[in-house]
Amino acid sequence: MYQKSDLSECETVTMRCVWNLGEEATAYNVINMLADDYGMVYKETTVYTFLTKLKEKGYVDTVRNGVTYYVPLVSEEEYLKRMAKKYLNFWFHGNVAAAVCEVIEGEKLSKKDLKQIRSALREEAQKASE
Repeated sequence: MYQKSDLSECETVTMRCVWNLGEEATAYNVINMLADDYGMVYKETTVYTFLTKLKEKGYVDTVRNGVTYYVPLVSEEEYLKRMAKKYLNFWFHGNVAAAVCEVIEGEKLSKKDLKQIRSALREEAQKASE
């Protein structure tokens, strides 16, 4: 699989806007979402630079239909999995149990959280036994 370049923090939030906006991802809509949802107020040219970088890195493409729309080429799920794997390998040397323990330590988990974690563990145990 082609390894995409990492995104800066600003590019990541911009990409999140593109994912959230779906078919309505215009530069104007991204600018508004960055300000309204994330409190990140940038000049138009700055947001255009973020979007251009995302295109150069292969995360979005543009479609022109009267106005330019930004279309994700990488799904949010794909990006999240790649980043989780990267941090898992870097910080925990690939040790999933250590990572999970670090994340949940000191957290107040709801019954729903625990049920979801148990379900995921059962599924993984089933896969491992096959």
